Amino acid sequence: MKAIDRLNKALTERNFFKAIAGINNFDHQSVLSLVKAAEVGGAHAVDIACDIELLQKVKVETNLVVFVSSLDPVKLIEAAKFGADVLEIGNFDALYRQGFLPSALDILGWVRQIRQAVDTPLCVTIPGYLPLVEQLDLATMVQAAGADILQLEGIIGKLEVIDTRTAIESITEALAVTREIRRTVEMPIIVAGGINWINVPFAIAAGADGVGVGKTITRLEILEDRVDVVKKISKAMESIRFAGFGLALV
Repeated sequence: MKAIDRLNKALTERNFFKAIAGINNFDHQSVLSLVKAAEVGGAHAVDIACDIELLQKVKVETNLVVFVSSLDPVKLIEAAKFGADVLEIGNFDALYRQGFLPSALDILGWVRQIRQAVDTPLCVTIPGYLPLVEQLDLATMVQAAGADILQLEGIIGKLEVIDTRTAIESITEALAVTREIRRTVEMPIIVAGGINWINVPFAIAAGADGVGVGKTITRLEILEDRVDVVKKISKAMESIRFAGFGLALV
């Protein structure tokens, strides 16, 4: 089964799960450890930084769908030529900590530039710091510009303690945004940021077709621990049985 077919299957079944290495994580050993954990644990995809050498190594090591993330359209276009399965304008959290806040116009411009150059599936994160009305407007505009998947943001909470209360609090705002944007666009939606095995069902119930999980996995240093967390999330995703079907890529 081709990568695009595996991706579509998971999205239409509304149990898509990708493991996120981080937009600024260029440590090959760390990323390959995440890839191994994702594959053994049952994730559908990995999301890595946009680096051609890293991309080539990951493609050799796994058959998982490979998302490549960057804010540089030129680099993403190049990654498409080297086998990236999905290009992603997103995973902004590391950049937020550096004080970089891309505007809606920035993101829309990047989408148009990429779409004019390649037809590789494109995932776009809607910045969570924007007011809801602006997130809705941007979601509509990037859909019209040719994006294929939307990613919506949660808020990273205290990862040292994962209990039901903190798990729900960490994605409350993202759930509300997901519900509104689901009514606005006709494209697959992924929720990322603050996701773990406890709150996964709430994300899907709000209208998401899948989730992206980063720090819940990457905060762990031992491979076996990473695999265990990925398995817990995969199991939670597989246990969800909501009526109706999700949306595949066009």
